[in-house]
Amino acid sequence: MADYKTDFAARIGQLGLKYFNASELLTRTSSKNKFGTQNSRPPEAIWDNIIPTIIVLEALREHLGKSVSVQSVYRSEAYNQASTDKATGYTGRAKTSQHMAFTAIDFKVAGMACTEVAGILQEWSNSGRMFFAPVMFERKAVKVSAGTIAFGELPRSWKVWPFGTWFALKGYIHAYPSENFTHVDTRGLTSKMSE
Repeated sequence: MADYKTDFAARIGQLGLKYFNASELLTRTSSKNKFGTQNSRPPEAIWDNIIPTIIVLEALREHLGKSVSVQSVYRSEAYNQASTDKATGYTGRAKTSQHMAFTAIDFKVAGMACTEVAGILQEWSNSGRMFFAPVMFERKAVKVSAGTIAFGELPRSWKVWPFGTWFALKGYIHAYPSENFTHVDTRGLTSKMSE
């Protein structure tokens, strides 16, 4: 029987990350929220969804030269929507949150305001800055009870060209000043490669 953590670490290890590791991408997957609902690990079928997001975060860490602390990555639907009100769910989170599709990361940068961090990411997105992944990856849509989570443009399968895969950041970037964290996701990932 395959070992989840070992297999996940092997897949993330293929990215050659300098600043992050697989265990950070499993942050809070064994915790309970304030309503006592247990989170879970992301299903293996959607592991590749996080690849472009962590590549972007790796580039940001390199660019800033500052410590980046991962706060939240994957959330199961039950964990994301938990509430004392079963009819409406937790109103503080999106019912089709990108965290449930494993494309989002909430994080903090040591010594920086989240608005400044979000500004840098937005500039990268607006300018069409390219990012590199050394592997082929296939993103998969995730369906939850509220519907299919909004998810990128075709193609969803990203082929390794002679030396890897190049892509541009197209997603949602948001600063949360009350807790000084930044959200980034790659829901609208687009490729600049011709296919």
